Amino acid sequence: MHSILSTPLKKGIQIGLILLLGLTTLGTNAVYAFGMCVHPTGAGHCFTSVQAAVDAANDGASILVWKGKYVEQVSIIDKNLTLIGRPGAVIQAPATMEDTLSPIAGAEGRPIVLVNHANVTIRGLTIDGANSAEANPAISGILFVNADGVIRDNQVKNIGFGTPTLPIIDGEPIYQGEGIIVVNFEATPRTVTVAENWVSNYNTIGITVFAEADQNDPTLQNLTVNVLNNTVVGSGPTDAIDQLGIFFGGYNFADPQFSITGTIKGNRVRDLIALEPHPLPGVGIATLSTANVEIADNAVDNTNIGMAANQASGAQITNNQIVGATQDPYSSIGLMTSGQYLQISKNRFKKMGTGVMLFVEDSMFGSTLSTGIDDNRFEFVAMDIVTGPGSEQIDLLSAKSATSSGPATADIWKRLPIHQLP
Repeated sequence: MHSILSTPLKKGIQIGLILLLGLTTLGTNAVYAFGMCVHPTGAGHCFTSVQAAVDAANDGASILVWKGKYVEQVSIIDKNLTLIGRPGAVIQAPATMEDTLSPIAGAEGRPIVLVNHANVTIRGLTIDGANSAEANPAISGILFVNADGVIRDNQVKNIGFGTPTLPIIDGEPIYQGEGIIVVNFEATPRTVTVAENWVSNYNTIGITVFAEADQNDPTLQNLTVNVLNNTVVGSGPTDAIDQLGIFFGGYNFADPQFSITGTIKGNRVRDLIALEPHPLPGVGIATLSTANVEIADNAVDNTNIGMAANQASGAQITNNQIVGATQDPYSSIGLMTSGQYLQISKNRFKKMGTGVMLFVEDSMFGSTLSTGIDDNRFEFVAMDIVTGPGSEQIDLLSAKSATSSGPATADIWKRLPIHQLP
């Protein structure tokens, strides 16, 4: 029987196999001759630290990080790079970290990996905060500031104190310990994808995304972020702090239609339960002042509030599954909304007190206007749809266990990172 492969094609395949086998036996030096690498022992002429490789890399270079633990902070500034981790590659927070954010944003921050004024891809790494927030205030895992890029398939963990903690400094609660942060407060438009990451054992917010309008042109939309297929796991029931899974918001824009935009799709968020006496609720996915954001195909489970989409313009909230708190599910709320031109359809709400709360004449968030609600499913829900001044209702509930005066709902937003920036 004659082979269906021609002789030249067979020779080509044989030569390809020989080359592949040769590269495999030669190791990292040959396979990555045109890139850069990091190895704990420096094998294969690799760097022994990630920061050393970043410093030596040319713009546009790729850096491969081999399996091992690298105890260091990494800053990538004004240099477009791709940082790829092999399975088992861990960048761990040092015992004492530097405040690398202040020179950039004028606010304290100790990110394990910082990206600024660059287009960077970070993929396949484990970012470990080592539960070191006590010694490292304002710690975060990965922080993109005024930058473009991709944060994909990383594990971000232990960004906090080990147990949920809300430090009180000078009489004020100080929220800190965030897994992934993306922020833009400059006029240059930025685009970032945050996809397929696993964020767990953080202290305050798993994934934070926000934009502040350029003061010279508050109508300029400067940030597009796609938050896709991530898993965010909170600490479970705690009376110490209120945690958020994903926050996505815009500030100081002339109108929500000019604000931050993008998608929040296919994410899995769970275990965000605040108990008495802590007055504020845990929230799975929270958005504030957004423009045409698609919130779809997410699964939120075991939270006080599944989703909050306030002051939203043109949001499409579709095909999400929201399940209330395991403990006392009928105190849970599935979705709170305000804004205009929203579409709420094909969502499933299960085991909660209120399915959808539409704010009307709310003193903080205004009303829900020109909104379509269609083909949603409510299973074991006490009240399917409720209208009214929602934030005041939540404040009344929170006041039962509040230890200080003041509107509780407002504090959910006041504590977000934007209020620490100029």
